[in-house]
Amino acid sequence: MLLQITTATGVLLATIVIHGAAVMLLFRMAREPVSNPQNLRGYARLGVSCFFVAGFVMAHMIEIMLWAAAYRLAGELQSFEEATYFSAITFATIGYGDVTLSDEWRLASAIEGVNGILLFGWTTAFLFKVSEIMWFSRNTPREIIARS
Repeated sequence: MLLQITTATGVLLATIVIHGAAVMLLFRMAREPVSNPQNLRGYARLGVSCFFVAGFVMAHMIEIMLWAAAYRLAGELQSFEEATYFSAITFATIGYGDVTLSDEWRLASAIEGVNGILLFGWTTAFLFKVSEIMWFSRNTPREIIARS
């Protein structure tokens, strides 16, 4: 059981680092339009919003595949495709139950579910903040960013 908890904790920490790097990279790449949205037309604002969404989808896919790789390396699932499917439905807390881990590794999948909830929450919070700045703010974005 210690191996499973240690492995799951390591993957969880790795996904947090990946997600943090994605947040920093995406924000750095879009800093100018987010700082001055009043200079952008509606379609450009939509494009910036879509850029963030697509970037976070890619980050989540990488995180899901990292979990899948851990399950495959542990010998828990038959193929990487099956491991990715299992990881995706676990990370998103859907949990169909058609693919399961052994009793020894099922705690890892519970940790992955918690990981997914936290990272989706982080993504949602960031997207709400960007949406506030890009679409709904009456203050200048620099004032909003400074208060954050």
